[in-house]
Amino acid sequence: MNPHIRLHTPEQLDDLTLHGSTLKKTLNSLKLINILLGNHKQLGKAVLNYCKKNKNKKEFRIIDLGCGGGDTIRYISKLLKHHNIRATFMGIDGNPASIAYAVEQTTEINNINFITANIIYKNFKIPDCDILISSHFIYHFDDSDLTDFLKKVHAKKIKHIIFSELYRNKMAYYLFRILSVALPISDIAKKDGMLAIQRAFSIEELTDIIQNSNIKKFKISRKPFFRTITEINFPHEKLS
Repeated sequence: MNPHIRLHTPEQLDDLTLHGSTLKKTLNSLKLINILLGNHKQLGKAVLNYCKKNKNKKEFRIIDLGCGGGDTIRYISKLLKHHNIRATFMGIDGNPASIAYAVEQTTEINNINFITANIIYKNFKIPDCDILISSHFIYHFDDSDLTDFLKKVHAKKIKHIIFSELYRNKMAYYLFRILSVALPISDIAKKDGMLAIQRAFSIEELTDIIQNSNIKKFKISRKPFFRTITEINFPHEKLS
């Protein structure tokens, strides 16, 4: 792996026709990885902190881009409920089979909805929301396409964005390759996981893209296991 070169090789999960037991096993594998490597915890904490800072708001509308099987927003929904924070959620994914599985797993939670849409299409229309979140998703964009997407989000007047992402790192690549051998995860999750690290933005690249999107109020925080939480606020808000 060359950490100085960002790959654009498609992953198997990028095949939006993937379905059946293969897809379900892979989505469950990603859920396990999200739990073990701290994605749920870190993203949930960032959402919770933002909601607490805006405690005068009665209810938050939260959208998860590239939601997969919906495990992330199910976790955040329970977390906010535990803190008596009202919220509604919408998960968006390009694979209709992933959305069907997410719905199947979320039948007992009435504040979460799901829709199928290809987010990286230029004509994708972002639904209204207060908080836009994603995990392990924005690296699917090319640099210029991510810049255009962030400009579109900015124009939409969405109040807050939180991205939980890996950053490209040689040690992360080799540690995941070793760790994945011992984890009870699918072969697709193993192969796609190593590709995802190579496709991820470096912190410097992501900083440049955000700045080129005419966004001034943001912070990128390093988290354990080669992860970052990127938070973007818009001009009328303060970022502490």
